[in-house]
Amino acid sequence: MSESVRQDLPAIDHIGFQTSAEQTLVIRKAAELIGWTVPEYVLSAALDRAERDLYEHAAALAGTTPPPPDPGTAEPYVAVVVALG
Repeated sequence: MSESVRQDLPAIDHIGFQTSAEQTLVIRKAAELIGWTVPEYVLSAALDRAERDLYEHAAALAGTTPPPPDPGTAEPYVAVVVALG
């Protein structure tokens, strides 16, 4: 995966969690289908979810219902970078 977008953030950190054999198999197979490693796949899924949750939270604070994001108009992980500000 690429290095951190902000130099003042740590480039490497570890998050660990346990999965069942079935969960591991599902994740591994999905990662293999698109040619990614399991860590790349899990990190991408977690960041996608985090970005969506941050976006929805910001919209709720603004009192609006956000339109669905257009995947072609924003760089990936923008909401995460803004939140870490």
